[in-house]
Amino acid sequence: MKFLGRGRELARFKEELDAARPSLVILYGRRRVGKSRFLRELGKSRKEIYFQATRVSSLLNLEQFKIEVANILGALPVLESLPSWEGVFYYIAEHTRNNPGLLITIDEFPYLLDGDPALPSILQKFWDSGAPADGGLKLILCGSSISQMQDLLAERNPLYGRQTLSLDMKQLPLTDVARFFPKYDAEAIISTYAIFGGIPHYLQLFNPDVPLKDNVVRLLLTETGTLVDEPNTLLQTELHEPGFYSSVLAAIADGCNTTSEIASRLGVKVEKITSYAAKLVALHLISNTKSLDVDEKVRNRRFRLDDSLISFWHRFVRPSLTAISGGFGEEVYRQVVAPGFSEYMGIAFEAIALEYARIHIQEKLGLPAKELGQIWGHSDFDIDVAGRLLNGEYFYGDCKWTNADIDMGHLRQLRERSERTRYGRGTAGKHFLLFSKAGFSTDLIVFAKDETRRVHLLTPNDLVRPNQ
Repeated sequence: MKFLGRGRELARFKEELDAARPSLVILYGRRRVGKSRFLRELGKSRKEIYFQATRVSSLLNLEQFKIEVANILGALPVLESLPSWEGVFYYIAEHTRNNPGLLITIDEFPYLLDGDPALPSILQKFWDSGAPADGGLKLILCGSSISQMQDLLAERNPLYGRQTLSLDMKQLPLTDVARFFPKYDAEAIISTYAIFGGIPHYLQLFNPDVPLKDNVVRLLLTETGTLVDEPNTLLQTELHEPGFYSSVLAAIADGCNTTSEIASRLGVKVEKITSYAAKLVALHLISNTKSLDVDEKVRNRRFRLDDSLISFWHRFVRPSLTAISGGFGEEVYRQVVAPGFSEYMGIAFEAIALEYARIHIQEKLGLPAKELGQIWGHSDFDIDVAGRLLNGEYFYGDCKWTNADIDMGHLRQLRERSERTRYGRGTAGKHFLLFSKAGFSTDLIVFAKDETRRVHLLTPNDLVRPNQ
């Protein structure tokens, strides 16, 4: 399958690998996010030793690694006789003199750490010896165990400060997801993104030649669907006590957005929720943010689900598993998903608009944002998107996933709210962004054409294809 997306990441990694010096690169991220496929794309047209570690003993992994080294550098008796990781690395460094820029990629590096915890110290000694410099050796360490990979970057770790590039790979943005579905219109692409997110593995399971509904039924609402149990599978693979983590996610999906609310719902102490939530945040499954208009010291934070598939699963699939297991997926879609999907999209569209602002606000307003978020906690209003540009100007956004046009009344309401919040109150030069599924009234379109009014109208097509 053709590799899609990750243009920015590929460019940054290629720049690092083309540098005339040794490189130590750390790449990590949750499973299914496309790290291995990215690495295979990166290794094209390069001389590379690629090694996929497995959950076997250190000795067996070392033996397989030597086989991969021999496949690229040639099988010599001295390589076969080397008894340690350290010896093999020095062997590679010696051969890099005749193969400048040789790339070594070790995928699922944490599997090696499980069998040999001393490996970071071994790599430190090797790296500090200067041996990698002779031929500009390139070493990429990749893994899905986020905590273990982040530990490599921690001050207490032997490899601390030696990495030349590190990346926590996140899901694909909406604009990259659109490339998987050239036949879908913008509304269908956004709806797909709101269900499956930007996880390449999920998107590659799609049949882009059939409607979204057919893919949802086949993948999520069928007893044998590939993704019908994906949230549980993900937690079982990544975490201990997956049942409790799933319960935390379920509580958040049901509207519990503070630590105390989640603890009360699950009948446990608040202290227990704190540590579990931190791991879910690290996996990018949830976020924990504060309203932009409160003081930094105020404890006004709330959780929300950041993984689209988990959000959809807890909203529609989990409550319907009995019917799904009975073979009634079509009925579940018709009776459960279809009636509630517009409400679901109303919340999901806010997150998509926030992502648009994070990535594309400079293209729309001329400068990047120095901060971005939402405003909540008021008795009668929230603001879906808010932030401040590098020049200090504020912007505010309202999102509507309905079949009714946004009109001048919506703009007046957003302006009023911008003066009722502490965030940017009384400042000049405010920008107002209106995100609408259906479109905008004629008088609002005419009004917004005057650029001095700083009103920006955004349709699904603007979000999916912002540069067209």
